[in-house]
Amino acid sequence: MSGYLKQRCVNIENGRIHPEEILCGGMESCPEGYFCGKMNENPNNGSTNLDNIFYAILMVFQCTTLEGWSDIQTLYQKTYANIIFVYFLSIVFLGAFFLINLTLAVINASFTKSQKNIN
Repeated sequence: MSGYLKQRCVNIENGRIHPEEILCGGMESCPEGYFCGKMNENPNNGSTNLDNIFYAILMVFQCTTLEGWSDIQTLYQKTYANIIFVYFLSIVFLGAFFLINLTLAVINASFTKSQKNIN
């Protein structure tokens, strides 16, 4: 899925990107007079993408912490395919709910252990 978020609507006549920077490719199509082309920059100042492993880990971490995961999912639905929701829902349910609950269980166990040592 590398490079999908770089797809924008480009004017056929002058080669300029649409003023609203419309993402295209998957379920989004360009307005008349525009075609779907690639630009050099990803959304959010280039930090939202799956172009390399480091940005992919950052994006998965962002989705796991439930910060803006639905916005990222919407971007990929516009440029890739509508079925991408399966990927994001698995990240949210497996990552967020299980890993965050595991972290809270470890904190709770450490707190309980320290309380027993005090008494």
